[in-house]
Amino acid sequence: MLILLLNKRASYAVEIGKIKKEQKMPVLDPSREQIILDRVASKTEGPLSPEALRRIFKTIIEETRKIEE
Repeated sequence: MLILLLNKRASYAVEIGKIKKEQKMPVLDPSREQIILDRVASKTEGPLSPEALRRIFKTIIEETRKIEE
């Protein structure tokens, strides 16, 4: 299930990359990325630490950003 969701996200990244390129927008938006990572790190329902969640999602964001380029 996780792999399916990651691939779905990657498919969206391809489309978003096309739109950003057409509109001459940068692929990287550091402030937006920080907002997302802060929101993820604030989720404290499970045993994963905020730092662990931040690292996991940072990697996901980095990998999908490569697809956008």
